Order: sequence, then C-alpha cells, then structure tokens
Amino acid sequence: MNRTALTIRMLMILKARATHEPISTEKLAALLETNPRNIREFRKELETAGFTIEHKKGPYGGYLLEKSALFPVPKLTRAESTALKEASAFIHQHKEFTHYEDFHRAMDKILDEVREPDNQGIAYIESPFSAFDQQVEQWIEQVREAIQLHLCIQIQYQGSKDLKPQTILVDPYDIVHYRNAYYLVGFSHSRKDYRIYRFSSQRLFDLQITSTSFLWDTSYQLHQIISRFGLIRSDVQKVLVWVDPSVQPRFEEYGAWGHDLTKVEDQKYSFLCVDRYELYRQIFSFDGLVKILEPQTFSQEFKEKINQWKEFGE
Repeated sequence: MNRTALTIRMLMILKARATHEPISTEKLAALLETNPRNIREFRKELETAGFTIEHKKGPYGGYLLEKSALFPVPKLTRAESTALKEASAFIHQHKEFTHYEDFHRAMDKILDEVREPDNQGIAYIESPFSAFDQQVEQWIEQVREAIQLHLCIQIQYQGSKDLKPQTILVDPYDIVHYRNAYYLVGFSHSRKDYRIYRFSSQRLFDLQITSTSFLWDTSYQLHQIISRFGLIRSDVQKVLVWVDPSVQPRFEEYGAWGHDLTKVEDQKYSFLCVDRYELYRQIFSFDGLVKILEPQTFSQEFKEKINQWKEFGE
C-alpha cells in the first residue's frame, strides 16, 4: 500500500479513537502493516494538511487526534445541512465577500462532516437573491423532498405556448435560482426529455409528490440542460476564454463572469455565461488581453461588433 493510502488510513484510525485513549506507535504500525518508523512521517503529512496530532509520552502514551478537530455537536438536520450548502453556493457567486476564501475552506470542513448523498439544494446561477413567497416555498420544499427520495412529481403547469394547464409527470433533478425567480429542472415523461419549469403562480397551479420512484440519470449535468434551453430568454452558454497573465488577478477578481468560473489551463478559463452582451462589454474593457475562444459564434459576433464600433468611431 502506498504512502498516501497509509496516511489516510492512519487518520481514519485516529478519528475513530479520538474520544478514547491514545494509540501507541507499535499498535498503529501493526494496524497499518508498516514499519513503526513510518508513523512519524505520516503524522507530519497529516499536520501539513491541517490536522493536529497529539503525542503523549509514557507507558500509556501514543498518538491522539486533537478533539477540537472534530465536531462534538448533535448531527445537523437535513434542512440545516441544505441551508449550509445553499449558503456556500450563494457566497460562491459573491467573490467581493471579504473572507471569500476563508469561508469556503471552513465550509468544506463542515460539509465534509455532514455530507449526505443526493441531498439537493438550490443552484444560484445569478444574483440578486429573491425571497420566497409562501406558495413557492411550499413547492420548493416538496421538490427538495422528492429529489432526496428519488420520487416523481406531478405538476399542473401552463407553458407560454399552452392554451390551458397540462398535467405533467416529472423526474425532479435540480432547483435553480436565476434573476429573481426559481426554476425546476427535471425530466418530462410526456416529452421524453429534460425541461425547465418556473415556480410561478401564473404558470404552476399544483404540485404533488407521487409514490413512483425514478432512477437517477448518471449522465445528467445541470449546465448542459440550461445551456440547451436557457432561462428567461437568455443565451446560457459554456464559454472558454484566453486571459493574458498580466490581467489574470483582475480577471479573477471580477465576480460576474458567470456561473462556475474555472481555471482550466494556465491562461484559459471556462464559465457558464448568462448574458453575452455583458460579457462583450467586460472583455472590451480589458483592451484585448482577454479573448473568447469558444463558442465560435460568440467570438465571431464580438469581432463583428468591434468592427462596427470602429466604423462608428470613424
């Protein structure tokens, strides 16, 4: 077994015994099936990662994970855990937050202790935040429960092209907040495809959880769905840009490029763009030091607008 695996196993052993007596070097080595001389090196690795490992001397001494590294509190409820995850998602869209990096490091530690599979929150695609009205809050709580339990929902919904409300069976996957509104992203049984439904009393008239379960589509990706359909007549697109090293700090500091900003290479960034005209304005302000690589339609349109501005200036 390699060094990394042994170090992780040592942490698991110490964590399991954190409220008991210390464990000796010899016993740790025996459990890990390694040489006792390696235990000191594994301890250094764990402390470099941020854990505090106490070493008590004497006949009953040994290694002990500091109790303050654990969370000696009652288990969070599902609602509390969801609230923390949504807070993290919301702050992710506000990089102007003074303690942005510290917040996410702290939240990662907390969520690592309470993480549960398939516990869905709300994806904040764009701010500002809009408060729930009472009916929307009730619907969203029902959808959260359905997502958690993998149960289909039945909705009475009237789309923009429908003459009257339609009864639709939906496999719910995500709840999205975008431009002061909330949306359900799910698989429509009648359409045999993913669709986006707005939580609105003018469109959504009823929502019920059914007893029918559904299998989670492992290929499902939220950004692909909203890129296909957009939200509120917008042209949501996955964008790849080249950024000159001299302006990368300023580029990263600007917090409104879009959703899920990621540095994919030394000079390339990707993100989910929700407003291409705002994107063009921001790129123009970087004086040619930021360039659109993908999609080609955006790159071509931006170049055409630059030429138009030049002609207008002449």
